[in-house]
Amino acid sequence: MKTIQDFAALLDGREYKKEMTEDEIIQARKLGFVIVFGCSDDRTVFHGAIEEERQTVDGGTLYITEKGLFEDCPCNCIYSQEAKEKASPIEVRWCKGPYVWSYRTEIPHESFEIIDNQPAENLKFCQGMVFDLKGIE
Repeated sequence: MKTIQDFAALLDGREYKKEMTEDEIIQARKLGFVIVFGCSDDRTVFHGAIEEERQTVDGGTLYITEKGLFEDCPCNCIYSQEAKEKASPIEVRWCKGPYVWSYRTEIPHESFEIIDNQPAENLKFCQGMVFDLKGIE
């Protein structure tokens, strides 16, 4: 697999809690790809070139830099504000549209679906995404 399109196609249709294997996570890391998807009812998971989980109850916005997830500085100083402005936002969408979890961003990416065999309220579980961390400016 050499492209984010290939990786998204590989993950498309995976079942909730069986999204990725350890080998796929390692492969994504080697390629510099980041895989993003929702987990449970309160978290967003990043695998591959970024290995993180964030609490995203009810959605929100996460920020990505070429070094990984942006961490807000509690001081909210001018340097922190400038760094955040340079980061690329990912909008975390909770129960908006046909998915429990979905993501919007200007980062070039490919989407894939995660299914849940026990859907609640006829919602699809997740529309995740794959992007190349090297493509973050």
